[in-house]
Amino acid sequence: MICPKCGSNNVLSKAVSETTTEGKTKGFGCIKACLGYLIFSIPGILCGLCGMGKGRTRTTTTTKVVNICQNCGHHF
Repeated sequence: MICPKCGSNNVLSKAVSETTTEGKTKGFGCIKACLGYLIFSIPGILCGLCGMGKGRTRTTTTTKVVNICQNCGHHF
């Protein structure tokens, strides 16, 4: 393999993986807190915290090959 910048044959190929996370997490539930307050009074407000932090998330990992010239440092 030849570097397109300097024309050198001293090229290193490296596999690089990238991970991305998409999604939405749940926050404080006002409806749960109101219902909890009606049923259990003041401690029932903590019912709004039930399920907090959970949600649908999707993680994707992609792998690509990056070539690096050892003479000039060009990435291609």
